Parts: sequence; C-alpha cells; structure tokens
Amino acid sequence: MTKKQRLELTWIGKEIRPKLEPRILLEDVDKSYHAGHRVSENDIFDNRLILVIIY
Repeated sequence: MTKKQRLELTWIGKEIRPKLEPRILLEDVDKSYHAGHRVSENDIFDNRLILVIIY
C-alpha cells in the first residue's frame, strides 16, 4: 500500500505572520445619509459605506 504524497507551498518567511493593527471606524456625519422616515417596522438602518485610506 502506498501513502499519498502531500503537496505543500513553501517559501522563505512563510511562518512569519505580520501583526495586524486594529482599525477604528468613525462616522463622518456630513457625508452620511439616513432615511427621514421608516416605511415599515422591518426596515433596517444598519448599512454603512466604508472608505479605507491607507497611508
């Protein structure tokens, strides 16, 4: 009986994981839009449009 060979991608530095920074999202009220009234009781007002700027 032969054992199947496992293929794996390897490269230098693969085991080094970058430390991810937590991000804080702030709402810009001047650029936000909110409906003036609800149409039904099931309306959802949780949608957000997010623009990510990387410096």
